[in-house]
Amino acid sequence: MKTSYREMLRDRCPKIVNYALKWQKAKEKWVDHTYSYFVRIIGDEIDDTKIIRKATENKKTVVRIILGIVKGKPKNFKFDNTLDWDNLTDEEKVYWKRVSTWVKWFCTNYAYIENAYDISKSTGKDDDEIRVEIISKFLMNFMPANNASDEEKEAQYQYIDKLVDFLIGCFEGKY
Repeated sequence: MKTSYREMLRDRCPKIVNYALKWQKAKEKWVDHTYSYFVRIIGDEIDDTKIIRKATENKKTVVRIILGIVKGKPKNFKFDNTLDWDNLTDEEKVYWKRVSTWVKWFCTNYAYIENAYDISKSTGKDDDEIRVEIISKFLMNFMPANNASDEEKEAQYQYIDKLVDFLIGCFEGKY
């Protein structure tokens, strides 16, 4: 495992959050943002007893806090706390809110979809049956509205297909 602070953020990001960021093509942007606003700015520190705590120790601590890693405790990762909302432009806020919505969606739904996929695979269902099952049980809220144009419907169906492909790729270890 790599030890640069950017690599620590990249490699130790919780699995489900990692998938959501990859789905949104936001992983590197998140790593860069988090590093720039929370890690890069950390320097040496002198405590009350005049002991100098080196920047490297401080940065490791900050990265661990960002990732929700506390020794002896389960991870407590909160995606929205990894963004410096106060220093984002309006455009960036819209972007990160969309990404945050997907992080929440993956955190809420991924385990259920993966479990359904595993059960379907173990019962011998073929890939097409599994895809239909995933869509009908978990992705119906992504279906286009009845009053949508044919082009909008087609675009939405393609988006759902890409999402199913991505999820299955995650389950099969491709991402």
